[in-house]
Amino acid sequence: MARELPRDIIESNILTRLPVKSLIRFISVSKRWRSVILHDPRFAKSQYKLASKQKSITHRILVSSSEGSPELRCLDLESPWFGQSSSSCRKLSFPFEQQPPRECHLLGSCNGLVFVALENGKFYVWNPLTGFFKKLPDIGDSSDGTAVLEYCGAGYLSATDNYKVLVGYFLKKQNEDRNTEMVHIFSLEDHSWRIVDVDYFGDIFPRHQGMLSNEALHWLYDGDSGFDLIVFDLAKEEFPIMQLPNVDNDGTSWFGCLLGVVGGCLCVSSCTDVAIASDSVDFWVMREYDVRDSWTKLFNLDFSNLPVKPLLENQPCTWFATESGTVGVKLTGNGFWFMRIDHEEKQKLGLYMIEGNLFYMLEYEESLIWIEEKETAKETKTSSPS
Repeated sequence: MARELPRDIIESNILTRLPVKSLIRFISVSKRWRSVILHDPRFAKSQYKLASKQKSITHRILVSSSEGSPELRCLDLESPWFGQSSSSCRKLSFPFEQQPPRECHLLGSCNGLVFVALENGKFYVWNPLTGFFKKLPDIGDSSDGTAVLEYCGAGYLSATDNYKVLVGYFLKKQNEDRNTEMVHIFSLEDHSWRIVDVDYFGDIFPRHQGMLSNEALHWLYDGDSGFDLIVFDLAKEEFPIMQLPNVDNDGTSWFGCLLGVVGGCLCVSSCTDVAIASDSVDFWVMREYDVRDSWTKLFNLDFSNLPVKPLLENQPCTWFATESGTVGVKLTGNGFWFMRIDHEEKQKLGLYMIEGNLFYMLEYEESLIWIEEKETAKETKTSSPS
């Protein structure tokens, strides 16, 4: 007679090695499996750690559109059918409010968790895969003015098992001509926001999420000597400057460069001319973190002879690299085009358009990670996976 494997062996040695897509399907097998997969933080962390080691984590792009009826979309840019099948893009529901907000700012992501700010001043942490979300404390009283988000980011400190969120904004007060510059940090460990002093406010470009690498956030920074990277060290809560590759004034511009992480290394893109649409883009990676001499040109993307060339005329794209392909984001009269160019088969293009003139996007990983209920147990909910 065949003997069943012990339950702990099945959960720790078998289930943790499965991809999250399979695990989500398995929540209907039994109440026990549903509880373990969706509500056991140790299981979620073990599965994520193994998937990271095996490099089997799925990366997706989350897009929040604020044009007309607000929508959330999930793009699978690594799908071989991107732009050719509806399966590469799916709509997500807004789980936070009964009525969809007019704007949903995507602040940052780490470990599969996405941090968002709604136009009503509320903050949430959310797992798009499982549906988990938790309301975070309010940032403070801004009833005497209007807060305009400038830059943001989120990250995780493994040594203390702590998440931090950074929000930089202008506070436009009534009856005052001058705006107040504010930077707040949220620490999950303290479950509170606090003000952080920073001298570089207003010089960061582009005004988007900071790119997370080596437990620090990175933005392109327009300093006195040209473009550099400004870094926010999540542990020390300091803002050091990091230099970009030395290109010997060859006409390369970092304007519009979007940071990324490729092969675990910080990555930046550059083009030779921003006044017109460039025919090629260089991608650089920092092989050794915070060592300028370790910047290495990863590859040059020459799209002058690609079928997508007419779409790139008149206005340059914003480019960034993924593990399997290069992605361009281009604003047109009807909306934003997402273009994916395969590294191995450059003629194999994927195109997808999102209508509208205003949206926010970020890259996130699919995971089962969630935040345990502590002080705000009443504010935590887990909806059915989308």
